[in-house]
Parts: sequence; structure tokens; C-alpha cells
Amino acid sequence: MKPYVFSIGVLLMLSFSLNGIYCLAGDVLRLFEVRHARVIAFAIGAVAMIVLVAALAWSVPPRG
Repeated sequence: MKPYVFSIGVLLMLSFSLNGIYCLAGDVLRLFEVRHARVIAFAIGAVAMIVLVAALAWSVPPRG
């Protein structure tokens, strides 16, 4: 598989994960009637995205 095809697939996976986490967090926060639910949901999504990227980077074996 070409590296750029794999990279595009990983970026799509991460963007869909961010969207799903953002929607889920927004729904839960709106259920509890939290103020600024969208901003907090986006922050939760961003932190989850960083955790996903770190886990992915940690799981890839080093080159060489």
C-alpha cells in the first residue's frame, strides 16, 4: 500500500472519530443542560483526538 493512501485513510479515520466524539459529547452535555455545551464538546473532542494520535504514534514500530 502506498504511504500517502495509508496517511489519507488515517486522517479520515481520525476526523470521523473527532466528529463522533464531538457529537456524542455535545448530546450528553445538552442532556444535562450544560452552558456552552458546544465549546466544551469541542474541547473534549480535541483532547480525545490528541489521545488517539498519541496512541497511534506509540503503537507504530520504529523504522530501521
